[in-house]
Amino acid sequence: MAEGDVHTYYEDGLWKNRVEGGRRASNTSPRRVDAVLAGRQIARKRRVGHFVHTPEGEVETERDYRPRAGRPDHGR
Repeated sequence: MAEGDVHTYYEDGLWKNRVEGGRRASNTSPRRVDAVLAGRQIARKRRVGHFVHTPEGEVETERDYRPRAGRPDHGR
């Protein structure tokens, strides 16, 4: 996990997204699906990793939206 990666996690009855290195959640949602979609969108826009955690804090899924070496970027 690197500075700037996005983490979707459960805390205080809400699903939250936080950019690693940040102090506060970027957004919150009572529904997991909404938080995961918002976190994915943030990670894609920032071109960083997205980590979705279980309510217990374990990493459940990880996606990498960084540009790959040797492949054209095409602005994604």
